[in-house]
Amino acid sequence: MSGTSDARAAVTVERIAVWGVAVLAVAGFVALAVGPGAQFRTATPTADFEATYDNSTGAVTVSHAGGDDLTGESVAVVVTDADGGTTTRLLWANGSTLPVTEGDSVTVDDPRVDTDGDGNYLDADGSVGFYLEPGDTVDVVWTGRRLGAPATQTETIGTVTLGNTTG
Repeated sequence: MSGTSDARAAVTVERIAVWGVAVLAVAGFVALAVGPGAQFRTATPTADFEATYDNSTGAVTVSHAGGDDLTGESVAVVVTDADGGTTTRLLWANGSTLPVTEGDSVTVDDPRVDTDGDGNYLDADGSVGFYLEPGDTVDVVWTGRRLGAPATQTETIGTVTLGNTTG
């Protein structure tokens, strides 16, 4: 009987050891999926933006000045009038016009000046329904799903405030 008890004890210890290793392996995979590894995979892209504001034409040009290429579903600019709190969202790129890479730009104007003299006061890539002036802000908003992320994210990845001559 002693031999049978020892054999059963050895099998039980082996089973406990195998299950213990399996639990540790699963815990390791879970930690990578929902721990720091998940944050790395689902992080919002980072990029620098520059803006040039021309008060005489009522236009601001926002440029991707370096950092991550912006891929995903869309990139938009959200212009906020500091005086009235009015906000206008304009699409910069989506679908076939993505990615937005270093050097790409978008120009937004207001309905104050017809810069090309064609009778249409909306001359840029997009226009807002208020006069652009110092103090107004332009947010660059990215929407996309990073590798491994559970859902689409929308994040503001850059903000510029219009100054007297440049933003």
